[in-house]
Amino acid sequence: MATKKQVDEFIKKVAPIAQAKAEGRDKWSLPSVCIAQCCSESAYGTQAKMIRANAILGIKVGKSKVHFGKAWKGKVYDTRTKECYDGKTYVTINDMFRAYDSIDDAIEDYFDMLASCSRYRNCLNQTDPRKCITAIKNGGYATSPTYINTIMSIIKKY
Repeated sequence: MATKKQVDEFIKKVAPIAQAKAEGRDKWSLPSVCIAQCCSESAYGTQAKMIRANAILGIKVGKSKVHFGKAWKGKVYDTRTKECYDGKTYVTINDMFRAYDSIDDAIEDYFDMLASCSRYRNCLNQTDPRKCITAIKNGGYATSPTYINTIMSIIKKY
């Protein structure tokens, strides 16, 4: 569990990056949702393996290894993750995740992915954070049945 100081420092680090990467895009997603997902996916920057890979958003490689923009250079790492495919039971699997040269690249790739994939189209240019994260989750970003509430609680708290 992250300390208050770790939480504050992590948000202070990622918030301006998320805001800058979202700005000026024709197809954008809310920086607040991105920041909350960074917090949730990386346990406020305390997940050592993710941090070494600058993979604070937990984006999987996928079978087709699609490049949505230029931020992801093809680096990967393998790790265990918990998934919930039936809405009730969690299973632990190993999967490949995207690794980045920097946190800037990770956040840029996240916004590029949301703007490029039709399955996330309902989150784009959405001003309501709950509708935005619901569209992201329903697009397949996360399998946890509590993901929307988790992200919304982070947004509301911070």
